[in-house]
Amino acid sequence: MTTFDSIVLEGVTTHNLKSVDVAFPKGKLVVAAGVSGSGKSSLVIDTLFEHSKSLYLGALSSKTLDMGDGDYQFDRISGTQPPVALRQRDGGFSNPRSTVGTISGLDGLYRLLFGAGSRPVCPACLGETGPDLRCAECGIFAEPHSAQHFSPNRKEGKCLRCDGVGEMVGFSLDKIIPDRSKTLREIWDAADPGTFAIPNVRKAFETMAADLGIDLDLPFAELDGDQVERVLHGSDKRYTIKIRKVTNEIRFEGILDFLERAYRNTTSSARRNSFTNYLAKEPCPACEGGRLRVESLRATLAGHAFHDFQSDELSSSIVRLRTALTSGALPPQVRELASAIIKQSENIEEVGLGHLQLRRPVVTLSGGELQRLLLAQHLASDLTGVMYVLDEPTAGLHESDSDKIVASLRRLRDLGNTVIVIEHDESVIRAADWVVELGPGAGSRGGEVVFEGPVADLLEAEDSPTAAALLSPAPSRGRVDLADAGWLQVSGITRNNVVDETVKLPLGGLTCVSGVSGAGKSSLVAGVHDAVSRAVAKGADSAGGVEGADALKDVIYVDQRAIGRSSRSTLATYIGIGDHIRDAFAASEDAVERGLSRKEFSPNVPGGRCEACKGLGLAEVEMTLFKSESVICPECDGRRFQDHVLDVRLDGRNIYDVLSMSVGDALEWFTARDGAKVTQALSVLDEFGLGYLQLGCATTTLSGGEAQRLTLAVELLKQRRSGTLFIFDEPTRGLHPADISHLLALFERLLSTGNTILVIEHNMRVVSLCDWVVDVGPGAGRDGGRVVHCGPPQELADNPASETGKYLRRLLGGVVAQAGPAAGEPAEDGTALETDPRTTRDLKDIEELLPRTVTVVTGSARGSGAGGMTPYGLTIGSLTVVSHELALVAFVVKSHSTSWSAIASERRFCVNVLADDQAQVAKAFARGRPDGRFNSLTWVPSSHGSPRLSGTYGAIDCGLEAMYQLGDHQFVLAKVLHVDIDPKEGRRPLELAGRDGTACDAYGWRWRDSGVEEEQ
Repeated sequence: MTTFDSIVLEGVTTHNLKSVDVAFPKGKLVVAAGVSGSGKSSLVIDTLFEHSKSLYLGALSSKTLDMGDGDYQFDRISGTQPPVALRQRDGGFSNPRSTVGTISGLDGLYRLLFGAGSRPVCPACLGETGPDLRCAECGIFAEPHSAQHFSPNRKEGKCLRCDGVGEMVGFSLDKIIPDRSKTLREIWDAADPGTFAIPNVRKAFETMAADLGIDLDLPFAELDGDQVERVLHGSDKRYTIKIRKVTNEIRFEGILDFLERAYRNTTSSARRNSFTNYLAKEPCPACEGGRLRVESLRATLAGHAFHDFQSDELSSSIVRLRTALTSGALPPQVRELASAIIKQSENIEEVGLGHLQLRRPVVTLSGGELQRLLLAQHLASDLTGVMYVLDEPTAGLHESDSDKIVASLRRLRDLGNTVIVIEHDESVIRAADWVVELGPGAGSRGGEVVFEGPVADLLEAEDSPTAAALLSPAPSRGRVDLADAGWLQVSGITRNNVVDETVKLPLGGLTCVSGVSGAGKSSLVAGVHDAVSRAVAKGADSAGGVEGADALKDVIYVDQRAIGRSSRSTLATYIGIGDHIRDAFAASEDAVERGLSRKEFSPNVPGGRCEACKGLGLAEVEMTLFKSESVICPECDGRRFQDHVLDVRLDGRNIYDVLSMSVGDALEWFTARDGAKVTQALSVLDEFGLGYLQLGCATTTLSGGEAQRLTLAVELLKQRRSGTLFIFDEPTRGLHPADISHLLALFERLLSTGNTILVIEHNMRVVSLCDWVVDVGPGAGRDGGRVVHCGPPQELADNPASETGKYLRRLLGGVVAQAGPAAGEPAEDGTALETDPRTTRDLKDIEELLPRTVTVVTGSARGSGAGGMTPYGLTIGSLTVVSHELALVAFVVKSHSTSWSAIASERRFCVNVLADDQAQVAKAFARGRPDGRFNSLTWVPSSHGSPRLSGTYGAIDCGLEAMYQLGDHQFVLAKVLHVDIDPKEGRRPLELAGRDGTACDAYGWRWRDSGVEEEQ
């Protein structure tokens, strides 16, 4: 490749890269692969993106923009393009007012829609107004709407009671009295010091209670309405109270009234903190959480209020708005705007986020959800010639959604952009036009280009760890004998979209919680964690809907959050070996001779550290227009210590050299020095595949998967014996397939010592190895939240109601989700895809029939319709037999067909040959959009599980083999898996009418009658 058609990097030595030379072809989908820590991010993000960003930011400035030295090192980079990075968690999204609607731009579009299309209500009676905006009942004219009337940040639209926030902070009775079975005396005894438990308030309450006949030993739940009112809001009667030697007349103002007054007036920060334990956010009583003034909330458009679109899921809003558009319910002036909203919403749905609500705060999104939301924005743009950089866009995604991401990445590429993706997911790697693999190992053992080229060549590369992982059989493990296992059961779990669900899992076993993205897995597991934690704390076998907790001594939740909030927190300090390293240097002859103690060898303490950078090794350069940039400290050259400290040597290495060591190298070095405590800690890290990390690396820079394994390593170093429930949140996120063996070894180590493991996981290989699976779904958001399956993974594979079961079935049966090997050839686990033995004969029989018949292609997009299927379909002009021996057929579709995109993402579909009495069915397929238009038709599963239209002349089960671009069309090549032709007596296939059957279009395909138009 030349510099004109590729981005060329030469001599890159950033971090662990070893003078790397590599080229990324422009206008292609490029995947940077390699084991964790091999140098992918160092090459793509830290070098290519950061350098490209500095070039284009400098070009935008009227003056030379000094970006400093940067943290990247290279000899030459040429052919770069304007860069856009879509990262999992980037700065700028911490504002609590930032929502899915604001970041996607849909909020602004909906405001314009309602501002121009909705009719104001009467400001007096809130009733309807006429075309002249006059209320017939009151005779008052309403103010015409503008977009500002639907903004919670503008005075014209925001609710004045909550200032447009939608919530109000106040004292919560549920927090003040969490257990209503407690008596009034117990409630006062348990109150936080400094709150309503102070002596004079309690004495006033007891005096009032005695006067009114309220029993202090009566549970709060048994109080009548008037008694509750007195307890919470007091009475007007004053009582003479004597406390110690002081006598006062005082009235009891009630728990709530006292807390509100005392909280407003207190100047003590300690007492204010005590009050905050009783505070909670409640929906604003004026707008009920809608954030807008009542007049704006009552305004409607096509029968729907602004808040309806804010609070409903995007997938539902699309249907609602599309129905209003097609039915003519929208005013003409906003129809084009409504189409734009539908298009942008569909982009978000296509990346697997249709379950989100516009009002959902951005801070509650996972890193993967945020990145995909940003991706959807760019799908709606017309940017070309841009270099997109994405960091694991499939992180946190179910396999059913990964194909949607691949389709989205291809759309970006087809717009004329270069798309570079750091990814471990097999489906993304196989979809790439070009693969660059870094490795072969991690840290100092990586940093080299192992392979660069197309996927087909990658799979034949003998030295590629990625190829070895993709071609290797699935890992195995010995399962726990459930017949002898104890059981933990949690009932009544209610959180977010999970309502009153029950979970049962084996003690001492490995349990996986699976389900599509947004199904409610995290909510379910959080409910399990909270309930079991309370039960373990109480030491009860059965408490609060939990049974079997007496077998547990502790519960540990290991999530994906970054560890260490300070950049001064390093790997060495986190695992507790920092002091040992400093002690070793302080005890050396050089240090004793110079009078140096252990504190001089700490980068966090004045004395030995570089004071110019305060021991960080980096200096911050203030930027006028842009965020500050960090560069290598010019005083210490990034070495963090002063020269007199760096002169101290221990076996030829100074403190900076040791902190720069990888865990693996440090393990060898300390083993030779007989550092038992240090080597024990480092051995655990190396065992879990973290041997490439540097001892001095900041813990804030670790990925979620690295942070999880590091957290677990620290727990294991505490030598916890047994009886602990470990909960993991997607532990394979960010892991190369070759690194999953480290994770499984970690699990086995925990299980062997009598612990129980519960994991949230999407990786089908890990799911298949579990002892027990709890599948949540069947869909996302409101379509999810239910326990679809609770049992062994083999039984889940046979569950037709489970989307996870479909992919697990393909794995266990040797059928992969993406285009795989040809029929009869070995799949990844050594099994073969079988084609119906009648295929060759049947293909020959129908070869002359198909080009003249109406043919419908269907694919199941989600398991939520009748029979577990929601079909997507389109009509094709003809189906051509390409090869009898290979059982290949082909057809042509338009490149931007939404139906075909949904079908192609499934990789499996059924071709239905319509009969002569199904002409109306053909027309149904030919019009409208794919969502919900076939609900009235009867569908049955075909032999391979795809939707088959009941009563068709024939059905051909196919697997997608390949797609080729032909102008504005795609040439689709499919492998026939099963053929079922059933003409019945007196029945014929529905022939195409119109032009002569010999007429062909520009691509050589037979012309279809205009009455049967393909849906696009």
